Amino acid sequence: MVVATEVGDFVGRVALTPRRREAYADPYDIVRVVDDEDEREEDRNRELGREMRVEARKLARDHRIERVEFIGCDVSLDGRYVEVKYQAEEKQLDLRPVKDGLQRAYNVQVTLRRFGFLDRSGDAGGCDTCGLPLCCATWSGARDMGPVNVRLAKQQGVTPNEKIMGCCGEVKCCMRYEHDAYKEFKERAPFRNSIVKLGERQGKVVDYSMVRDAVVVQVGPKRSDQETIPLGVLARDNPDVEPADPEDWDQPEPETPDHPRED
Repeated sequence: MVVATEVGDFVGRVALTPRRREAYADPYDIVRVVDDEDEREEDRNRELGREMRVEARKLARDHRIERVEFIGCDVSLDGRYVEVKYQAEEKQLDLRPVKDGLQRAYNVQVTLRRFGFLDRSGDAGGCDTCGLPLCCATWSGARDMGPVNVRLAKQQGVTPNEKIMGCCGEVKCCMRYEHDAYKEFKERAPFRNSIVKLGERQGKVVDYSMVRDAVVVQVGPKRSDQETIPLGVLARDNPDVEPADPEDWDQPEPETPDHPRED
């Protein structure tokens, strides 16, 4: 598709159609489906982008700007605007000589954009181990959720291993996406290793089951003496516990032969 942006028309590819999730940002207006002339112009722009990337490297070397890598250029369809993408550890790197040199050499408007590991992975695209397209490639909100690190995995009770590492080499975005749900659940659930009441019994919380809105309680000495108890059941005897669904507060007592349930 040819899409209209604030800096000109660009050729883009549809990555994901709208579903249940609301758009994180306002979508670009589609101008038209790419035709043969657009494809020829885009091929020329790709060649221009490759030339400018090489020139950017030369300018950085001539001005003794170190530890910067130019990884690509996005050129508008009319060739008047170029976004030069780069990677650098130093955030406050002075690249004005590179920008000015490119604008003089090619007579175009140049913007330099710093890419992090997440941006580069999203730009490359691909699928993760879940079989779905990368979150960073299909959902712009994944790049603005905040840092993703091993600490988040530990807070969710996940042992750091290769399964939680994404294609970019860092912890998967879904760990950050789910973090707020785990945090909210733990605020309502009893602490791990705390003692809870189960009617006339007592038990120790040994694990969480956030999907079920429940905790795993050890009620005996053996490992087989573990029960998954919904927070709605625990709330009757433990005032600090709060279930997700308010209707769970009124769960009926289990019916027994000696004490039939009163309607």
